[in-house]
Amino acid sequence: MATLYASEAAQTAAAQQALDEHITLTATGRCRSCDVPGPCAWWEAATAAFAQTGQLPRRTQGLTRPELAGARRIAIPTTLTT
Repeated sequence: MATLYASEAAQTAAAQQALDEHITLTATGRCRSCDVPGPCAWWEAATAAFAQTGQLPRRTQGLTRPELAGARRIAIPTTLTT
């Protein structure tokens, strides 16, 4: 178990917010906030912050808006019948 200091907590919170805001859209390949080809510099800096702390970012399903690229969700059966 790692020790998390207040400065690390603030750093990872800011990095998580940047990752959520500067996501590269699946359909266009561009940053949702900056509108530059992704990943943008903000996203790169946020991933570097997580690498420094040794933590993993939280993933939010659907942020990349895959439906714009024609992707759709499919149901996966929980039990297989033969």
